Amino acid sequence: MARDIKDPEHPYSLEELKVITEDAIEVDDKHSYVRVTFTPTVEHCSMATVIGLCLRVKLMRSLPSRYKVCPLFCHV
Repeated sequence: MARDIKDPEHPYSLEELKVITEDAIEVDDKHSYVRVTFTPTVEHCSMATVIGLCLRVKLMRSLPSRYKVCPLFCHV
């Protein structure tokens, strides 16, 4: 799902740029909980907010409605 999101400044996906990795996604199906931590390509990435919003929208559109989408975590 998130692997298809393209970086706003590069022609690569967030997965290809290692902005998001499988290890950075925590899923607790029993409690309808998903936590995503992403790492921008540079420390003071001006696109971090846009990336976070893209991930949030993708999660909201892809997950069943029982999941609550909480704020995403940016690791810099």
